[in-house]
Amino acid sequence: MATLSQIEQRIANLQKKAEDLRRKKSASVISSIKKMMADHGLTVKDLEAETEVPRRRGRPAGSTNGKRATAAKSAMPKVPPKYRDPVSGATWSGRARPPAWIKDAKDRSKFLIDPSSAEQAQTPSKGKRG
Repeated sequence: MATLSQIEQRIANLQKKAEDLRRKKSASVISSIKKMMADHGLTVKDLEAETEVPRRRGRPAGSTNGKRATAAKSAMPKVPPKYRDPVSGATWSGRARPPAWIKDAKDRSKFLIDPSSAEQAQTPSKGKRG
């Protein structure tokens, strides 16, 4: 029966033989590739030009540039709705672009959710004077 050290020695010898065979095989493959390149008049640069992937334009994947703006928007407090469409029940805060259901209304007070907020909007605030 073989001992552990004998088996390890055999494994080392077989691995060395396998590496030698890989080198010989690689050398023969490389020489055949060089011969084919010489026959067809190709260079390494020709091969690189054919296999080169065009670079993508724009920001790289995983970039956080777009996420900063989104994070800043989500950090802003949500404004409660001020107007409600009586037909669909859709709401609007009164900020940004008005939706189609209130866009052409001359008097938006009929769409107000709370009538007391209309009175507050019409009375001037008692703030500091410039």
